Amino acid sequence: MPVVEVAGITKKFGRKTVLRGIDFSAETGEQIAIIGRNGSGKSTLLQILGGLLKPDTGSIHYFSSQGNFPNFAKYCGYLPQDNPLLEELTVQDNLSLWSGRIGRPEEALIDMFDLSDLLKTPVRKLSGGMKRRVSIACCLVLWPPVMIMDEPTASLDYVYKRDIRNWMKEYRASNGIIITATHDDAEIAESSQVLLLEDGVLSGSGGISH
Repeated sequence: MPVVEVAGITKKFGRKTVLRGIDFSAETGEQIAIIGRNGSGKSTLLQILGGLLKPDTGSIHYFSSQGNFPNFAKYCGYLPQDNPLLEELTVQDNLSLWSGRIGRPEEALIDMFDLSDLLKTPVRKLSGGMKRRVSIACCLVLWPPVMIMDEPTASLDYVYKRDIRNWMKEYRASNGIIITATHDDAEIAESSQVLLLEDGVLSGSGGISH
């Protein structure tokens, strides 16, 4: 059985059907790129996968366990498209809020995202690229096996895009699964599955061999 299995997900807002019978699955080490025009429902789908929205019908299984709200945090780290950080708090305080643990975060996390010199810095003083890096670290602070990422490198310069993509490769190499909505050509090229969301229907446009 696949590590992640999504079956028959539908979602309506009023009379508008946004998602129609969404099905896909993923194994460890995969990156799933969900592509489609703006407003096609990509963010809605990711919010459902991350436990922020409830689907009208369908099921989500992580590691053979059917997803429900208390379990989503155990399996998934969710990175929204907008900045999820509290701007007036320091980097360390934001990490503490996401982890539920006060104090210095794990050294492995600090080293992975090069945060040592930023821990006492208020988030409002960081560049956009640094905020995105800290946001990903917050999503990873409990070391979930699945990362759900909405436009992880949108509006970033080349250096930050490269750094985040390199981290995504490292995460997959450690058997993590990434499900991302993206318009970035490099992220799409590095994905093992590319799925097009159009008119509420998700269709495969072919896996990419590595």
